[in-house]
Amino acid sequence: MNFSEISHSILNAAAETSAVEWLIFITAILYVLLAGVENSWCWLFGIISSALSVYLCYTGQLFLESILSVFYVVIGFYGWYQWKHGSKEKKELRISSASTKKLCVFFLIGFSFWLPIGVFAESFSTQALPYVDAFVTSFSIVATYMAAKKLIQNWMFWIVIDAVAVYLYAARDFNLIALLYFIYTLIALVGYFSWKKKINVLSV
Repeated sequence: MNFSEISHSILNAAAETSAVEWLIFITAILYVLLAGVENSWCWLFGIISSALSVYLCYTGQLFLESILSVFYVVIGFYGWYQWKHGSKEKKELRISSASTKKLCVFFLIGFSFWLPIGVFAESFSTQALPYVDAFVTSFSIVATYMAAKKLIQNWMFWIVIDAVAVYLYAARDFNLIALLYFIYTLIALVGYFSWKKKINVLSV
């Protein structure tokens, strides 16, 4: 396939992409970019993107992702408040690192929900790719809570989650959203190192 054919294919895919997908794509990118530079306005765009995703995922029979998006809307408001007033002094929350014990707890919480949710979705719904979606759902809840608390390891969780989500959405032909999660994966890498520099400065 030459460059002209590739360009034509991309343009056709863009033209066939719904307005909802484009809005999710734009607001979600803004969310991750602003989160990477520690700007609390990221949560507003996260809330908008998540609210739109509720509808998109439901129509694509990704019911767990739809429920997850509802959770994102709710925790978006919580994260916004935490970043602005979540410190002990009721001031802007600073980046911190989770202890090994806390990380183990986060892993256990994610795993404890993963398989039961997958079994339930496979047995009692027409959910597509139930175990893949269950993994993304379970660990996204954990990672979002970590992000709200400004724990640097949230980016490490997101790198894995986003990579799995690329496959999940591509399998349902939501190609733009799959591309979004691929970009998420790259931004999560950048976000981790950006926060790492800041946390090192704060530790000095």
